[in-house]
Amino acid sequence: MRVVKFDIDAYNQTKGTGTPVYSIVEENIPDIEPVSDENGEPTRGGKIGYALAYIVMAGFIGTLFLYI
Repeated sequence: MRVVKFDIDAYNQTKGTGTPVYSIVEENIPDIEPVSDENGEPTRGGKIGYALAYIVMAGFIGTLFLYI
């Protein structure tokens, strides 16, 4: 995935007359992956973290359905 963000340092350097108004920097962001060991297998902590994340997400969605 590629995210485009505003580069404030370049903007501050180019505030003079006749210079570009702003600059955009494209930055690669690594994909979200489970924590794995040297063999590529997910670790126990990674599995627990994913399980907790899904439980929290399901609870949040369930709460939305209760109050809507």
